[in-house]
This record gives sequence, structure tokens and C-alpha cells, in this order.
Amino acid sequence: MKTIKLILAILLISFSAQAQVYSDEEIKTKETVDKFFGYVGAKNPEKIASMVSENVDWYIFESKYMPWTGHRSKREEISELFKTLFSYFVDGSEKLEAQSFLLRGNEVAVFGFVERTVKKNGKHFKMPLAIHITVENNLISKFSLYEETLIIEKVLK
Repeated sequence: MKTIKLILAILLISFSAQAQVYSDEEIKTKETVDKFFGYVGAKNPEKIASMVSENVDWYIFESKYMPWTGHRSKREEISELFKTLFSYFVDGSEKLEAQSFLLRGNEVAVFGFVERTVKKNGKHFKMPLAIHITVENNLISKFSLYEETLIIEKVLK
């Protein structure tokens, strides 16, 4: 048992001692995604859209209760999407907790939780989410959001 604990301790130390080294492409990708999420946090639909390619592959699992979901392919649709999204929830009730991310080349995967309160009925929810983003020329060219749609549908009804 002592041997196993010692091996685990050595592995943990060696993993934590290895610094993550990012390529120039990965640094630019992370900067783009950080800027995008900064605009999302500031609730600025026009600035959010400015971070998206003119032709984008944007997808949020579609729900008839959530008009901001579904496929989008043009930058101007993204601004409207966020205006609609923000109009459904109480200002200040949003919390996005990114617990971890994976960065490889021009792609980022973000894993965490989001919570919000619905304006029309005061119901609050918290749910896990995952986001996959592709960046090209410092703009988001692909965005896919995976969330617990049923949780949101229940609080919107």
C-alpha cells in the first residue's frame, strides 16, 4: 500500500511539474475565446457577434421553448440570438462556471456549469454544459453548445 501511495505521489508531482506549453496558434485561439466570453459576460450582443466569422457553423440543440437554439450560419444572426437569450433571464442571475478546458490548435472545449433565473416565473436552474469552439483568423468559425435542454424547458414552462 505504501508503494502505491508513493507511486501516486510521484506521478502527481511529475504531472504538476510539467508546464503546459502553448503554440502561437493556441495562444491566439485562447485569446479569441477569452475575449468572446468577456463580451458574453458583459451582455454585449454586438461585440459577441463581432467575434464570430461572417459565415459560421453555430449550433445549440434545438428546443421549441428556447428561440435562441438551433442552427445559425451568419454573423448577424448571433447578435439577435444573444439579445433573445438575455431577454429570458433575470439580469445578474447568470453564472457561468468554467471548470476546465482543453486547448489544441485552433479548437477549445469548455466544461462547466451555467445557472440562471427565468424572468417570467422566477424559477432558477443550474446545469452542466460543454462547449466546443473552433477559431480561424481570430474569429469563431464553429460553435457547438451541449447542455441539459430538458432542465431549461422545465423552468421555462
